[in-house]
Amino acid sequence: MKRIFLSLLITFLFSCKKDSDISNLQNTIAGSWEYENFIGYPFINRVSPPGNGKIIVIGKDGSFKRFQHDTLMFSGKYTLTKKNDCYQRNSNIVFSTNEYPDNDYRYIELNNGELTLSTPNCYQDGGTVYYRRIE
Repeated sequence: MKRIFLSLLITFLFSCKKDSDISNLQNTIAGSWEYENFIGYPFINRVSPPGNGKIIVIGKDGSFKRFQHDTLMFSGKYTLTKKNDCYQRNSNIVFSTNEYPDNDYRYIELNNGELTLSTPNCYQDGGTVYYRRIE
């Protein structure tokens, strides 16, 4: 009986930690972000200056909007879930939105105030998009 109780307790604690990681990230990424840089195929480092107008707005409520200057390009919902990648990465939290076709997703990280959305490591021609916070 003790073993069953202990295994249930451990499962509960780990599931709470997962929910906590996602909840913390969801609160931290909420706000407006401006496109800064893309690194990936065709291996051209495309840095965009501040004020370029490529904005994403992420809400704490799961809302997601993408703007080009003042024009709304997409509005929908996003989800954060955990998913293991082909190779180890710093974060295994994925960002999914109905803007991506066929349930596609991006790994999401927040480091030193910079938001990154990366394709899985197993994708042949993937890349990473970097955003700077504007709000």
